[in-house]
Amino acid sequence: MKPSKLVDFHAAYKHYSKAIKTANPKCAKYHTNRARTSLKLKRYATAYDDADEALKLDPANAKAHYCKGESLFGRLGYQLALDQFEKALQLAPHDAIIHLKIDECKRLRHDKEVRHEAMHANTTKECENLMAKLKEGWLPVDRSLVGSAEWEKEKYVMEATMSIVFEAHCYKDGLRGKQQDYAKAMERFHKAADMGNPEAQYNLGVLYGSAINGPVESAKAVYYFNMATSQPLFYISGVPRLGVPQAHNALGSYYDTGFGVKRDLDKAFQHYKLSAEGDEPFGMSNLGVAYVEGRGTPVNIPKAIEMYTKTAEKNHPVAQYNLGSIYAAGYPGIEKNIRLARNWYRKAAANNHWLALVALEKSFLGSSPAESDTAEAMCMLGTAYEKGIDGQNPDVEQALHWFQKAAKQKLPMAQFRLGLLYLNKIPTFVEPKRISKGVKYIRDAAQLNNPQAQLMLSEFYQFGDYGNKRDIAKANSWLSKAKENGVDITRTILDRECESDIEFEKLLRRVQKWELSEGLTDSNASEPVTNQERIRRYSSSKFGKRFNDPERGKEYIEEVNTFIKLVEEIQPSLLHPVAPYQGIGDRYSLDKLAAYANTRVGDIMIAAKQHYLRGDVFLSDGKIRGFVYELFHAFKLCDIVCSVPMQLFEPVSHILQDYILENPHDAEAKFVLAVFSVFLKQPWSTALSLMDECVKLRPQESAFYLYRGNMKAFSRRYQDAISDFDVAVQILGPKNGYFAYYLRGAAKMKFMPPMALLDYHVYLEHAPLEDRKMSEVLFDMALCYRTLDMEKATEFYNRGLEAEAKRFPIFDPVDFSTIAMTESMLKMASFSRHMRKCSISMCEQIADKACSVCKKVWYCSKEHQKAHWKQHKLVCAKK
Repeated sequence: MKPSKLVDFHAAYKHYSKAIKTANPKCAKYHTNRARTSLKLKRYATAYDDADEALKLDPANAKAHYCKGESLFGRLGYQLALDQFEKALQLAPHDAIIHLKIDECKRLRHDKEVRHEAMHANTTKECENLMAKLKEGWLPVDRSLVGSAEWEKEKYVMEATMSIVFEAHCYKDGLRGKQQDYAKAMERFHKAADMGNPEAQYNLGVLYGSAINGPVESAKAVYYFNMATSQPLFYISGVPRLGVPQAHNALGSYYDTGFGVKRDLDKAFQHYKLSAEGDEPFGMSNLGVAYVEGRGTPVNIPKAIEMYTKTAEKNHPVAQYNLGSIYAAGYPGIEKNIRLARNWYRKAAANNHWLALVALEKSFLGSSPAESDTAEAMCMLGTAYEKGIDGQNPDVEQALHWFQKAAKQKLPMAQFRLGLLYLNKIPTFVEPKRISKGVKYIRDAAQLNNPQAQLMLSEFYQFGDYGNKRDIAKANSWLSKAKENGVDITRTILDRECESDIEFEKLLRRVQKWELSEGLTDSNASEPVTNQERIRRYSSSKFGKRFNDPERGKEYIEEVNTFIKLVEEIQPSLLHPVAPYQGIGDRYSLDKLAAYANTRVGDIMIAAKQHYLRGDVFLSDGKIRGFVYELFHAFKLCDIVCSVPMQLFEPVSHILQDYILENPHDAEAKFVLAVFSVFLKQPWSTALSLMDECVKLRPQESAFYLYRGNMKAFSRRYQDAISDFDVAVQILGPKNGYFAYYLRGAAKMKFMPPMALLDYHVYLEHAPLEDRKMSEVLFDMALCYRTLDMEKATEFYNRGLEAEAKRFPIFDPVDFSTIAMTESMLKMASFSRHMRKCSISMCEQIADKACSVCKKVWYCSKEHQKAHWKQHKLVCAKK
């Protein structure tokens, strides 16, 4: 591959990926080429993985070693890169490019070592000079203050603690040749903190409040932050007292989120204000946020801009991004200014602020909220308009508009929904070519591997519908692809009757004859009826003959048709978990969650949200370990409150891949990456392989089994999922593991519903009444009992309705279609007592075959009809 301005490396990456998936996944050359493409796109973690895979397939592959070295070189790992380049050189000793790369690697490694040594020498010299001046009694201060008790105290503390704090930082950050050791760092910080050094007190608060040194101890963190903030912001000299403004900002964050303390926005604002007065950039930035959102103070956008500008001019990326956001959106009294917004976004992006990078990359500026979002958001908006937003009537025109915009970006689900819209909801007089357009979009979605579209296209070929010539080979081909992508396929009588063209033609003639007798022809319909629908109506009419009362049969057929429509309506949402809430504003903000405090579910959600918000701060600061720790615990407690913006999933995934490469034993990082890969709709194998590694690293962590089991359930591996839920149940027990019982019951519902009852009963016993899954469990139990005990089935259905009425408003209601499907299935089950039973004594099976002579006696099978003939022929003959 020769570099060129005309090369589309994104397209090349997709082609190589397709070749690996479809042509030959064991071809080392494909992996090497994709690695080289990833290097051009600066996707160093992906390039490393491909090069590593190529070496597994071909250990003597010099190009793979070279690509692996390039990926490490790109992330400034010069020594590791040098090792790979030298291995490549052993395999290709005459390659001039490798020789040049080795020389460059050695030079940069040497420069890096020289810079570190110079930095350490300068730091040491500055500290020694400052200490000498302190011993001589020097400070930039009014001499009239010299000699006061406060002056002497400050001087003593600085002299006595400066070297201790400096050494503590060396242990904390691994400086001056010292091995990173948090225990030794904390020992020295404690010593200096006890002597009154505010910087040491602040650092102790940071270490106790973060995950980098073991479990979070928020009470101790708050204690040391308060100790630091009890001191003035400035020394007598007027110099800011290092540690005090930082501690005020930290306490502001704690009171803002309610982490470790009772949430108090007024206190948070006061601490942010004091931090800003101490010239702390993070404090000024957070004060700006408080002014924008009205936290502890009235909304004041000009004041926010003032704070952000002061901080942004100090090259603070968060403030630069926030300024860009204000100018990009515009506020009352603040005109929208795209030029300024882009300018501040670029400055934040230059400081590696990921939100700014995303804003620039996606070109969000100058568009409406939906237009500025991803194709997935456009598709979600189209679906909302199709169903009706906030109780309003469906708006097909708006749905069509947003599905078309998303479909232009090659989003398979949008193409599928657009195809359905043309086929089912847009009349021919509005769009004469609706059929051809609908089929085209369904086909496009199927070719992009959308499983629902593949199933539907299979049915088009199976029944010869929508202008497609009947072709069983193509129907089976698309059906196989749909199965491979996770669609449950249930073979029905329609499938068996339509195997050959001759049988299909005979069936259509019988259908046509029945339609004429019932007055059901296309001339009576506003739109043509498909062969599939015609056969379904005919089969339903035959089924109606199973009832003693023809009216009951008609009612049953109507209920069956209602149920089929409900299944078709809910099916698209069943194949993949939904990403966290992406609407306008934070649906699960702490302000909204506060209404549910002091309830078991509410307190869990608040704790999870606090973890998530702290993780967000860590991510903004580039502290990936803290981000991983907090997000893991947020997802472990309650995933729905983790409102990760959709546009962040991909860039943050790349950050996590790089982090994992350097920290291969961090199970929590792999867990978060697995969850993100699910929301990015990557293959299930990607997420599951990461979860397998998590389980190997920490086999006693219940969350790993719960999430891995859930992923297996979504990928239709129900037995494997149940095995994972079994382990989670053993680890947690019934009291703490009621959600594991729910998940195991839900998995059993897919292939052995009665077996789910035991798990659901345990869930009911231990789950809080306000749990968001309560009504769904009760509806499932109603379905389980419908074949065992109709009275109990009705009881649990009614309890489900009661639980739904008491559901916390913050939760999405159970989908109406789900409730309607449950009700419909119970109605169908109630009809069973009105069906004809087989005439053979002791046989309770439903009878669908009548005596061909008298038409009065019914049987469940030909064998039973033959066995009963000796007895029945006497009666039949008399007639």
